Amino acid sequence: MQEIISKMLDLKLSEIKNEIKNISHQDLYNYIVEVILKNNKIRDVNDAAFYIMNIKVNKLYEYLNFKNIKDDSNTIEMDLKSILEG
Repeated sequence: MQEIISKMLDLKLSEIKNEIKNISHQDLYNYIVEVILKNNKIRDVNDAAFYIMNIKVNKLYEYLNFKNIKDDSNTIEMDLKSILEG
């Protein structure tokens, strides 16, 4: 089952890369874990296929933007340090 899900993720990733060029396999995996599996359970391959193949590009884009905004390493203090260091 793990191999089949991995192949489905690869297929979905190749589809999504047409819209979001810089997305990685890890980004897609994190989206599934943090968003889809938060409220749903995957019991079999059919469930996995349903959730993976129904991932919407705009929802994934929103997730990536939110994750980027929420990044704790990107603070005013870090920005000032990078400016002062040159």
